[in-house]
Amino acid sequence: MIRATRRAAMMGALAVPTVAGLAHWRWKHGERSVLLHDPALAAGRRFAEAGAARGGDVRAIEGDRIRFSREVLADRPALIAGVSRHADFILIEDAAREAGYRPAATIYGRARTCAGHECQPGWQSLGRMASAAGEAWVEALADYAAEPGRRAMGALARSLPHRADPGLVLGWILAPQRVIAR
Repeated sequence: MIRATRRAAMMGALAVPTVAGLAHWRWKHGERSVLLHDPALAAGRRFAEAGAARGGDVRAIEGDRIRFSREVLADRPALIAGVSRHADFILIEDAAREAGYRPAATIYGRARTCAGHECQPGWQSLGRMASAAGEAWVEALADYAAEPGRRAMGALARSLPHRADPGLVLGWILAPQRVIAR
């Protein structure tokens, strides 16, 4: 079990406003994020529940993944966040690349952080936030994804132990290329 020190939690909390500012202006103008989850995973259901509680546009990943992705992308969301298995992420990412989106951050559920090459510059604080949140990394990701400018660290206060999903569970963020390039 990884324990977060006060210093690590503060570093994550101080870094989150930088990431939150990247897309905050878009939410001020009515654009929304979409939260996708695998309903077969306990982490996916927790992500959906946390996202819905925060007013997010939550959708279950079902059916043909490419068609599903294209339907989501047709609305041109400001941000797409998800919790799924790696295979679903690869298919959704592929469709998103065609629409001009790129992976901004990928958080590995077992480690509760992202590898250096999986978080784009300016997005590394999401990995630190997930690490600081511990077992509640899914809820912390939902906090950020529902409204990046407002609730980036709310899950730390509600951190409760949860049963981990067997296998590899990923939390991920896809953003338009122009947002990542900044």
